[in-house]
Amino acid sequence: MTIQSMNLNLSDSLADELKLLKEWILASRGIIVTGHINPDGDNIGSQLALGEYFDSIGKKFILLDEDPVPAFLRFLPNTHLLKTLRETEVDISAYDLAIVVDSGDIGRIGDVAGVFNQSIKIVNIDHHLGNTRFGDLNIIHEKASSIGEILYYFFRINDIRISPEAASDIYTSIITDTGFFRYDQTSPEVHMIAADLISHGISPNYFHIQLNMMKSLGYTKLLSLMLSRMELAEDNSIAYSYLLNDDFNGYPDIDTDTMIEYLGTLDSVSVYFLIKEKKPQLFGASLRSKYDVDVAKIASVLGGGGHMRAAGCRTDEMEFTEFKDKLLELIQDEIISYKH
Repeated sequence: MTIQSMNLNLSDSLADELKLLKEWILASRGIIVTGHINPDGDNIGSQLALGEYFDSIGKKFILLDEDPVPAFLRFLPNTHLLKTLRETEVDISAYDLAIVVDSGDIGRIGDVAGVFNQSIKIVNIDHHLGNTRFGDLNIIHEKASSIGEILYYFFRINDIRISPEAASDIYTSIITDTGFFRYDQTSPEVHMIAADLISHGISPNYFHIQLNMMKSLGYTKLLSLMLSRMELAEDNSIAYSYLLNDDFNGYPDIDTDTMIEYLGTLDSVSVYFLIKEKKPQLFGASLRSKYDVDVAKIASVLGGGGHMRAAGCRTDEMEFTEFKDKLLELIQDEIISYKH
């Protein structure tokens, strides 16, 4: 099968939604694009890919987030276009369309939601189970590996040229949300999409180096600290650790997202989690599952969400010990339930 003859395998409803999205974009005066707090590669990559398209057609737009671009993603082209609420003022009258990516509910975008008024139409593009369908147009493709995959379909079905910059953005979105093609939702179509993007000049080795091989000395020190605190529970089937606010003194921009994977390398471990306090009394937890325990279900109890094998939640109401113990309790209950 060639890339040109590749069957996109889209449902009629998804194809219609992607075509309607283009119509809404072309008809709009201006577009706000945003994504969830604590942005990751899927979030940032998909926002930038949309920005590349809007720029190519001369459409007024702003990429607006609560949090800044993580340092490890600043190698992507045009990340300077991503603005935070703290550094820019938005004249909402200039925008009549908002596109929210990678967010299961409107609350996941943080304070940016307060910028929208009742006259702005919202497009909700997501691939998470349990999306609350908060948009006027909801493009939810739960089997997609990433928002980047959905946007690839958007570009292709609407005959939109994928520029080298957009190709880089979409590729980053896909590889970060599939763990470099390791996770369950890495379908044959995802590999075909990657092959097409590589034909646009993408170098897989370049992205591997940028995302996996450019860690700072600070990262290594925090990783060492995190591993030294690792604890095991439930017959060594659960591994967990933590980093507290004071640990980040001198390392404010360190990306710690990939650290959690080291906890899962033990052969006995089934579920693992990492708690991080990057702001005083604001605790966030990343959860991972190697087998059939649904960590998205666990995270949802604490107001979070995600995928079956990768999810997250956070709290500013619980103390560290209470939060950790609650996570342990929920995971232990889920493991016991699964065994039975």
